[in-house]
Amino acid sequence: MTAVNGKERRLRRLIAEDGRTLLVALDHSVTTGVVGGLTNMGSVMRSVVSGGADGIVAHRGSAAREMPVQRDTAMIVHLSGNTALSPQSELKATVCEPETAAAMGADAVSAHITLGCGHREDRDALVGLGAVARSCDRLGMPLLVMTYIRTEATDIGPDVLHASRIAAELGADIVKAAHPGEQYLTDLAAQVPVPVVIAGGGPDGSWDAFLNSAKNAIGAGIAGLCVGRRVFGSVDPARATAELRGVVHGSG
Repeated sequence: MTAVNGKERRLRRLIAEDGRTLLVALDHSVTTGVVGGLTNMGSVMRSVVSGGADGIVAHRGSAAREMPVQRDTAMIVHLSGNTALSPQSELKATVCEPETAAAMGADAVSAHITLGCGHREDRDALVGLGAVARSCDRLGMPLLVMTYIRTEATDIGPDVLHASRIAAELGADIVKAAHPGEQYLTDLAAQVPVPVVIAGGGPDGSWDAFLNSAKNAIGAGIAGLCVGRRVFGSVDPARATAELRGVVHGSG
């Protein structure tokens, strides 16, 4: 029998037997302050767990204080942060280390990388990601990399594919990407050698349209979703989570 290492064991908390995952991101308060739906983090987390999310992404404070102790929804500690008080809030600093997350009992960690910001900024982002990935390998800790691009291009698909492949090449076990456009979904799923989850984006547009877009992504081979504002901004986060779970895992 082949031994299963720590990273593989933890990934099984995140990725279901169907190879898919629904992650709910609740890491927004560091960037934006207390925005709608995140005033009571404990309530939101309990709702997301009851709705059946595979994992919750949160900063260390909320993860330590509010994440329910249970078996079903994994805890992903976010390592990156900056605030909207900064004129370049998309440039994140490392505000937590994988070792700290491991001591908290995290099932995985996540790191944010923004590319297209300039030579020095992009280089620093790559160096930082490499250091985090190295620590995660040593600890047996899965790494979710959230990829963002600063661009004025109308067609962002090629850049999304490039950034996602960069994250995979530098050690990501799961990549979070912006929706690249319908015509790029199959390539995104096929050309990135680790599971890719699509970001939920802002709350614009109808819920039904968002669900249809999510179904198309899953049908194209995308491994899942990583949704924040569409869930915690909902009047019923548990129901929103359950509906998204149905889309990701095939019952919706």
